Amino acid sequence: MCVLRATNPMQIRPTRTGGKTFASASAYWKAEPGSADLAGRIVRYVVLAHDPAVPAVAADYWMHSERFYRAVVDPLEAVIGHDLAYRRLVAQPTDTFAERRLEERVVALLDENPELAGKLAREADAADDNVYINYFRGRLYEPEAGPAGLDRLVELASGLRSRPSGTGDEILVVVPLSDRDGAGRIRNLTACLLALRDQTFPADRYRVTVVEFDEKPRWKHVVEPLADHYVHIKGEGPFNKSWTLNVGVRETVGAARTLCLLDADILVDREFLERNHARFTDQRADAHLPHTEMLSLDAPSSDWLIERRCGENTPEAPLAGARGLLLRDVPGACLWTRPEIFHRIGGFDERYKGWGGEDEDMLYRISAAGDVTQYDDVFLHLAHRRPPMRDAEGKPLNAHVEVGSWTGESGFGDTSGVASGDE
Repeated sequence: MCVLRATNPMQIRPTRTGGKTFASASAYWKAEPGSADLAGRIVRYVVLAHDPAVPAVAADYWMHSERFYRAVVDPLEAVIGHDLAYRRLVAQPTDTFAERRLEERVVALLDENPELAGKLAREADAADDNVYINYFRGRLYEPEAGPAGLDRLVELASGLRSRPSGTGDEILVVVPLSDRDGAGRIRNLTACLLALRDQTFPADRYRVTVVEFDEKPRWKHVVEPLADHYVHIKGEGPFNKSWTLNVGVRETVGAARTLCLLDADILVDREFLERNHARFTDQRADAHLPHTEMLSLDAPSSDWLIERRCGENTPEAPLAGARGLLLRDVPGACLWTRPEIFHRIGGFDERYKGWGGEDEDMLYRISAAGDVTQYDDVFLHLAHRRPPMRDAEGKPLNAHVEVGSWTGESGFGDTSGVASGDE
């Protein structure tokens, strides 16, 4: 058990349903049990130790995980570091052909050297249980997928029927948006909204709000046909996700009994709303994270899974065609809560600007105020250009904000501007 996970400093109640878990899909990655399976696991750590996308996806997770990567890779490198297949994958860690070739080479090596196989198996077991960034490649993954661009998704949206009338008094979904240069967020949001339109939960009992943070309503023409509410707030400078979400709740909550605060880059399955709304039948439940792990997809598998889920209307995006980095215990991406507790704690802390920190802060405060559960759904995060996570001095962008100090007493979710904070 990972030391950090075991401490559970926020006292979030974990739940392992055995249902839509990432572990249930791991057969897509694994080969037959035995040396081939172990070789695949070992080569996965070669990718993780050398791909620059790994520290970029979450610097703090990387710092915790790197030593476990090296514990697997270093003994292998000492024996096979000269091998052409190894050197090729180290030089090009996204080359899945090189990855497969190295797996074949490692299978032979393990069969020849049982002592090394035993050592690497022990190190891989320890790494599997402790790393916060893992690696996944489905058995049907192809690096050359046809593009699923914004034009394609707008075309799909044009064929949808109008949303039914109704109060939407069960669920309000709020999705924040900021995409000043069309770098991928608006494409991802459109896929997210199409997936939210394709739900088993009755369409007249939920509503979707998109709040755009921008100098102008840049993507209103794309969003309005797919959302029940579009709100534009005049946002200048770094993206303020906290203010954006707070505005969405304050402006459009209506009579909703539950809130879903969802990132624009998440591709949900068809039962997403029904499953998570049902979790509030537990009267203790004030809030929950639907996911334990999140798969941050690469660009080809983002295109492929969007086409399957949105173009072909599959019930869920098939993991067999996915490739990406698997992050454990991600505090962000999605939070479900009751409106009462959201208002009681003053929503998200609007002092957070740019990337990072606001989700952890919210989870800290909401778990102190009520009962929070973590479930083990699979979350799929669509690829986009990574924003800066640190300032020019290498410090986290919001290191100056005291975690848990926000109360919202000076206001929150005001469309005229961010609240000054609680002094």
